Amino acid sequence: MQTKSLNDWQRAFGKSDAKKVVQVLCEAWRELARDSAQTFHGKEKEHALTELLGEYIRTAKAGARLTGNWSYEDRLASIVPSPTGGLKVVKRRRTDIQYFSDRLQPALRLVFEFKKIDHTKTRRDAYTGAEGMERFVTGDYSMGQPVALMAGMLLKSTPDCVPPLRTYLSSTAAQAALGMVADPAGQFVRSPASFSDAAFDTEHKRPTGKAPAHGSIVICHLFLSF
Repeated sequence: MQTKSLNDWQRAFGKSDAKKVVQVLCEAWRELARDSAQTFHGKEKEHALTELLGEYIRTAKAGARLTGNWSYEDRLASIVPSPTGGLKVVKRRRTDIQYFSDRLQPALRLVFEFKKIDHTKTRRDAYTGAEGMERFVTGDYSMGQPVALMAGMLLKSTPDCVPPLRTYLSSTAAQAALGMVADPAGQFVRSPASFSDAAFDTEHKRPTGKAPAHGSIVICHLFLSF
């Protein structure tokens, strides 16, 4: 079942804009880091970085020959019954950057969640926790989608930041907390990744109603330097 599900979405994405989408986003990041170092740097707030990146992609990269549309800070929320009667909105949140195209079926929706990361447990926990990876595992991001992307904004060098994260994701604690699924070779952290710009993939079970038909989501992990 697992292998078939991966092959299904890989075949569909192979005919879509997916690889180009990731390439365009990474290219835009590199251009901003090079040309706008005064405003695009690791000391800036995460939401300010993703807002600038999202708008830059939407405007400067409009001629990238993609069939769909980019957006950023799309609002999400849940509607629940109010104790006093009627309905109310709860769990307000916003996706960082999103690309959507319905030119092919299934429709392509790629959500990118950005988190700063360094060598510390505090940053690593934020990346993997409720405001990071869990948004795609137990939360409401990429509902019904087979793939999403975590983008780690590196505050130190890649060797300082990425190996400790891989070590944690290979632990039994992470596998239990994040509903991780091993590949046929028994690996929970998979290389090469589904996208050439990503470092590795992980796969996660999702609750019924949030998962695609095969029950899991693949998270591709990008790491971007300033």
